[in-house]
Amino acid sequence: MDAVFAHMLLCMALSTKEIRALVGEVGRVLRPGGAFVYTVRHTGDAHYGSGTAHGDHIFEHGGFAVHFFGRALVDALADGWTLNEVHAFEEGDLPRRLWRITQTLPR
Repeated sequence: MDAVFAHMLLCMALSTKEIRALVGEVGRVLRPGGAFVYTVRHTGDAHYGSGTAHGDHIFEHGGFAVHFFGRALVDALADGWTLNEVHAFEEGDLPRRLWRITQTLPR
């Protein structure tokens, strides 16, 4: 694969261990130099730290659980990759606060 894009997939109610495994699989299927672009809600989001806490930075609102990302997790997931960009943006009415992360495998 040349690239993988995942919009808010990694911030589902997945444990950090499961997220690390998922990023490992993305790395496995990408060619050298391939790009992984993903978006996640981050710890600056209005819902972070509120609602029902499930541990591991996962909080539930209205029956929907979200794993919120801190910068340390983004950096850890980029270990062995080139971290090209962490871009902050907002989406929706709340608004949701997200990061778009672009990282590439070394050639």
